[in-house]
Amino acid sequence: MRFLFFVLLSINVEAGLLDFLHIEQANSAYQKQDYKTATEKFADIDNDAARLNQANSLYKQGLYEQALEKYQSVKQKELDFNRLYNIGNTYAKLKKDEEAIDSYTQALKLKQDEDASFNLKMLKRQKAKRKKNEQAKKNKDKKQKKDQDQKKQQQSDKKNSKKRKDKDKKDNKKNNKKEQQKQEKKLDDIKQQRWEKSLNKNLRTLLIPLNEQNNNNDDKKNLW
Repeated sequence: MRFLFFVLLSINVEAGLLDFLHIEQANSAYQKQDYKTATEKFADIDNDAARLNQANSLYKQGLYEQALEKYQSVKQKELDFNRLYNIGNTYAKLKKDEEAIDSYTQALKLKQDEDASFNLKMLKRQKAKRKKNEQAKKNKDKKQKKDQDQKKQQQSDKKNSKKRKDKDKKDNKKNNKKEQQKQEKKLDDIKQQRWEKSLNKNLRTLLIPLNEQNNNNDDKKNLW
């Protein structure tokens, strides 16, 4: 953060007695790290240097969105570098790396600064690392999805294979039963034929005597 204590002192010539009091109180609160009070006191001073330091006080409290809005209200050209540098820090805190990189780049066009250069390099490095990590995550997610799809396909194939096996087993059982019934019928037919032959073979026939004259004499021997 770039704090403009010297800038505020430079306006003392034109400031009234009340402004002197506000400036002293604002600077004192900021130096004591009482940033809430500093924010209130800087708000009582109507110039861009005070607005920039008010934004710094908001930044120190972690109120980055409010700080950013206040930084962007600073219009004085002489404060452009400090404004852009602090805006870069604020965007970095808000995890808006693209905006932070742009702010640091603009600041460095106005003035070569070691801190701004370092922050810019760090953000670019983080950006490249994050991009690499995002790509690695995408590849990992893609591989996981592919593995899951393969696993689902394998499970589906296994399930279908089991269904086919169950169906084949059922069909085989059915065919075996039919074949068994066919064999049983064939055996039954053979048994029937043998039985019918047996009936013919074992038929008991009572012969009627051709000679009726002998009939009387053979009554005792024949049933007819």
